[in-house]
Amino acid sequence: MAAGMGGGMAVRGACGALIGAVMILGRMEAIEKGHVCPHLKVKVSGFVKEFEALLGSTECNELLEIHGRGCSNLIKRTAKLLDQYLAE
Repeated sequence: MAAGMGGGMAVRGACGALIGAVMILGRMEAIEKGHVCPHLKVKVSGFVKEFEALLGSTECNELLEIHGRGCSNLIKRTAKLLDQYLAE
């Protein structure tokens, strides 16, 4: 389902690892629909801010410039951040 997220949705847009993490947050935290789930919006925005603070951007193109080519390290760091965030 998330295979198309790679490479910033193939156009170097929003980071696919970040999008995947947000999908997981939605699956774990949504009580009903996302737009009627205020605590989910708080969780997602908090995670996105932490992601950007840790990695320097939310955009694939910028992240690859900062961290070098290849996404495996970014995916690992995103997964670790998500684990920590969910444990809070």
